[in-house]
Order: sequence, then structure tokens, then C-alpha cells
Amino acid sequence: MPSLWFVLAAPLVAQGPEVPPPTEYEVKAVFLYHFAKFVEWPEVQRPNLEGAFVVTVLGADPFGSLLEQTLEGKKVGGRSMTVRRAARPDDIGPCQILFISDSEKERLPEILQRLGGAAVLTVGEMDRFAERGGVIRFRVERSRIRLDINLAVAERAHLKIRSELLKLARVVGQAGG
Repeated sequence: MPSLWFVLAAPLVAQGPEVPPPTEYEVKAVFLYHFAKFVEWPEVQRPNLEGAFVVTVLGADPFGSLLEQTLEGKKVGGRSMTVRRAARPDDIGPCQILFISDSEKERLPEILQRLGGAAVLTVGEMDRFAERGGVIRFRVERSRIRLDINLAVAERAHLKIRSELLKLARVVGQAGG
């Protein structure tokens, strides 16, 4: 089985030499899709087969139309993926993945408290996002997207992160703690 990194990078590299390299947010959109495939949600949080797998962006949207373009026609567990946007925490609604924009930095404690123990994969890119209670943080290191994963927070949200994804990340919070 090819490594997850290869699987993530292959569609981006296979475009040929005349195509410019992917942008930061093109890579992050691909990661969000793959997070859906390498994280397991508890039965009670999984949408029914007719329901969509929802990715919500909270706050200022750094993706523009890239997220829809990346997720268009994609399915997770037989469910179509859909993107929603929320301007404020009150607008979040049910979702499986919540990307919390940097614009929400000051409200992060309130947002995470509001989610409580809900089985929502929180993803962000602000400094110390995972250490502050988010599950996955994107960080840029030497022009590459890296991940920090807080396993303790994932466990509290009843999410199981597969080893293929953990191999790509720096773990900042240990499960069982």
C-alpha cells in the first residue's frame, strides 16, 4: 500500500512540469478530503447514507472556491461531501469537519467549549491550535504543510485517527491523558 503522503501528493505532482506547483490552500483542501478518509467518527455522529459529509469553514474563508472544487464529486463512506460556511459560532450547525479560520483566534476557547465533546474534527492553522484544544493544526515548515495532532482532544471527541495519518504528524497531546 502506498504511503499516505504519496497518495496526497500524487494528484498534485501528476499535473506535469508546465503546471505551477499547487498553492498552500490547494494542498490544505486535499488534506481536508483525506482527513475524512483517515479519521473514524463514532456511529452516532456518522450521517445516514442519504446525509452529506459536511465540512464547515468558520470565519474568514482562506479557501475561496478551492474547497468546493476539491471536494466536488468526492464521497466518504458512500456519502457526498459538502462545504458550508459559518460567519459566527452560532451558525456552525452539524458537521464532521470544522475548519476554524485564523479570524476566530480570539474566540477559539468559546468555540471549542461550545463544541464540548461533540465528534467534530477541528482543524486550524493558528499558532498552538492543537495545544489550545483543536485536533489538527496545519503549519508551514520550509515551504511544506506539516500537521500537529492532539490525540487527547481527538479521543475526547470520540474520533480515531488512523496510523497512516499519524505518521505524517507531530503528536502534541497523548491519548489516554
